Amino acid sequence: MMRHGAIGVLAAALCIAAVGAAAHKGATGVVLDRMNGMTAMRDVMANLAPMMQGTAPYDPAVVSEGARILEGHAGANMADLFPEGGSAGTTFAKPEIWSEWDRFTALADELEAYARSLEEAAPNGLAPPAPPDPMAGMDHSAMAMPASPPPQPTFTVAQLLGYAETVTPETASDPGPPSDLSAAPESVLAVPDIFERIGATCSACHSRFREGRN
Repeated sequence: MMRHGAIGVLAAALCIAAVGAAAHKGATGVVLDRMNGMTAMRDVMANLAPMMQGTAPYDPAVVSEGARILEGHAGANMADLFPEGGSAGTTFAKPEIWSEWDRFTALADELEAYARSLEEAAPNGLAPPAPPDPMAGMDHSAMAMPASPPPQPTFTVAQLLGYAETVTPETASDPGPPSDLSAAPESVLAVPDIFERIGATCSACHSRFREGRN
């Protein structure tokens, strides 16, 4: 039985894989460099997708390595491959990249942040581990326990990553600038959730800034 969210995971992988579906014939220089970077990310997503679906054995080392590749081609490293006026010739880059530069670089930074979080969460596997019991090993004999403990709040992955206080259609479509995920509680994050958000970030970037098939 396919786990919850597997269809979205597959769609995320196919989305980024489309980057390399059509060859950049005649591409040279910086255009060729970014084509190679996009191809590397495509290969990572295609390789990880079966693990996220549960149709291939999960390998945290492979996930960590894939996350490092994604991170290495995101953020400032990606932005540097789009110099203004340096994309003449064979390219799928839209001029909106430069007219909406802040939006483009925010997506590049978001991808970098998610990739970093994916690497840190890789040991968690397909489901987040149960949090450790802070009361384990303590002597409870003299402690007065409440008859009915108060309900604990639940949080979405977006909230855990610091993207939103509450997730609404508005905040889901425009999460704002990425937060520093180095402080996120990766111990409670499931890898497929982060993987899907990587795909969503790529999809948002492709649909706005890339010509042709997305």
